[in-house]
Amino acid sequence: MKNFIVGILIILIVLYVLISIPTQNQLTAHTAKALVITCMDFRLIDDAVYFLNSKGYNNNYDNIILAGASLGYNQTKYDSWKKTVDDHIGLAKKLHHIKEIIVIDHMDCGAYKLFYEKTKLSRTEEIKLHKENFAKFEKLIYQTYPELKVYCYLMDIDGKIVHV
Repeated sequence: MKNFIVGILIILIVLYVLISIPTQNQLTAHTAKALVITCMDFRLIDDAVYFLNSKGYNNNYDNIILAGASLGYNQTKYDSWKKTVDDHIGLAKKLHHIKEIIVIDHMDCGAYKLFYEKTKLSRTEEIKLHKENFAKFEKLIYQTYPELKVYCYLMDIDGKIVHV
């Protein structure tokens, strides 16, 4: 009986948290706080959404999925990727009046292994590459969109995010 009551309490707490997440009225909303760029990795899609909700972005951002996220924007093998993201940023500014760009990279990213032609990256080496790509991403975005704030996050494979 005690386990049943504890289980019910946990369910009630989860429901309370879900109800308490602030959101805008989707029937009348015409603006979004940010444009979010995440990697395409299926393992971390839910974790990115949970993180964004916890930061107050619940249903308040446009989203682009791009292999490698910041690396996908910075790489030169596929020229159309950067242009596509830039076109989406322009459109998000025009339609939804975004003020921020959030890019979420993650550890154990296959795109990093492919673009850097390495079958394995040490944790230290991969973090260094993410930081380099974040710096390049920020610089390129600020050159074109100096009015937008840029936030870069690195997600570990367990879903924990650290601001870099």
